[in-house]
Amino acid sequence: MKANYILSILLAGLVLCTFNACKKLELAPEDYFGSGNFWKNKSQVEGAMLGLHSTLRGQQFTLFTMGELRSGVFNSQTSGTGSSSLNSGNFIRQDIRESSPGLSGWAGFYADIFQINNFIYQVGQTNFLSAEDKGYYLGQAYGLRALYYFHLYRTFGRVPLATEPKVLTNTPTSSDQAYLPRAKSEKETLDFIKSDIGQSETNFNNVFTTKNQKAQWSLAATLMLKGEVYLWSAKVLTDGQNPSNTAADLSAARAALETIIPKYNLQGSFASVFNSAGVPANKGNNEIIFALRYAYPEAANAASQFVYQQADNMAGFLNAAGQPYTSDPLSIAGSSSIIRYEYKYDLFSRYDANDTRRAATFFDYYKAPTATNRFIMMTKFMGAITEGIRRFVDDIPMYRLPDAVLLLAEIKNKQGQDPSAEINRIRQRAYGNNPYPVYANGSFEQNELAILEERTKEFVFEGKRWYDLRRMQDASGSPLVFRKDLPLIGVLDKATEAYKLVLPIDRNTLNNDETLKNDQNTGYPGT
Repeated sequence: MKANYILSILLAGLVLCTFNACKKLELAPEDYFGSGNFWKNKSQVEGAMLGLHSTLRGQQFTLFTMGELRSGVFNSQTSGTGSSSLNSGNFIRQDIRESSPGLSGWAGFYADIFQINNFIYQVGQTNFLSAEDKGYYLGQAYGLRALYYFHLYRTFGRVPLATEPKVLTNTPTSSDQAYLPRAKSEKETLDFIKSDIGQSETNFNNVFTTKNQKAQWSLAATLMLKGEVYLWSAKVLTDGQNPSNTAADLSAARAALETIIPKYNLQGSFASVFNSAGVPANKGNNEIIFALRYAYPEAANAASQFVYQQADNMAGFLNAAGQPYTSDPLSIAGSSSIIRYEYKYDLFSRYDANDTRRAATFFDYYKAPTATNRFIMMTKFMGAITEGIRRFVDDIPMYRLPDAVLLLAEIKNKQGQDPSAEINRIRQRAYGNNPYPVYANGSFEQNELAILEERTKEFVFEGKRWYDLRRMQDASGSPLVFRKDLPLIGVLDKATEAYKLVLPIDRNTLNNDETLKNDQNTGYPGT
């Protein structure tokens, strides 16, 4: 059996931990360096925490893949420019199988989780930190771990629950010790996530301080996550069973969100929320709760995969009025951009012309006859030109105020209350100085669809829509992901594809980890 390993290195204040191909979850290290010489002062702890955020930032596109790519709003063949093939076509089309799962090796998350486990263990042993500092660091770590596991849970269902830094404290002597099986139930996984959220809250001890312009985890981020987790728990089947604590879970989610909503304010315009590369002072603006930080030359986000490349002949395309564009209408300025992922024009069509989010999110282009040859590309995170080249270094928000407001609207709707105030708050900012369509309270399903519509328009590329389709419901309580009669909403057939709500464990992982034998997710080959 091929041996994988975790190699933990503490270097320049960062904890670096890697798996060999991430094919299985082996807890035994091949070697370990530096622990005895590290964790000696606060600056080292702070450096390690920055390292945890750096590795999370490295997962940005994986988080997008998990949370949005299957949500029915992407094309899957050749880009509108005709110059590039689009990536992840099978995944977008829900053609998912054990041999082509879309994500493999548990999405590579366990390398990051082991770093967090190590951090929790080491910080727990320190005697040089004040009680407040230790609590803040542990609050961050438990919150980050809960975030990783919540994404894993929504993607794979039951997952291995690694909680200890066994790379440091145990050298396995048998295969039974060297591997970690999946949790016995989805409930066990969800309960673990809730427990970590509780640990995070307790350790923060009501300290709402934020660091690094909202680019580090905080108590507010934990409360946002709590709102998401408990709302999910209140609405989504667990182990195939209806939720058993809906009222209590809704109450917990609402209390978390109502605690943080008054602490933040919407930006004056939608576009200004994301213009953080050209206006560095706008990073961590008062709408942002938690964001992944990008800066040149340190790191760039993945938005360059949504914009034409320099070689594309954009002068051969027309605007909506039938007039030709220039050769570089978006001033990509020699960047390394190329269209690998492309949103559907049907999504663009759902925006009202007076909705400022449309122009701030998409660039539309056409070929004659324009009634049928209609295309869009994402421009929401265009960054800025530095040294003559466009750099895609806008921050990517993971949580911001509109998310909290619209989740609160969803909770109110599930509680039988009127969510129109929250819907209208987001619409009003979206329309700027233009009159906005005022929403009036309707039926449960009408309200749910209105909330989804705002979330879809608001959070493009922020990795939320697939999770929204799974969590949000029609009048019968069935997930909207199955409503194929509604445009851009239903993407799975309930009778034949319900098992695709979660991904399969990839074949290599199954073959290389004996604890997973005969433990594939239901519905996939071999089950």
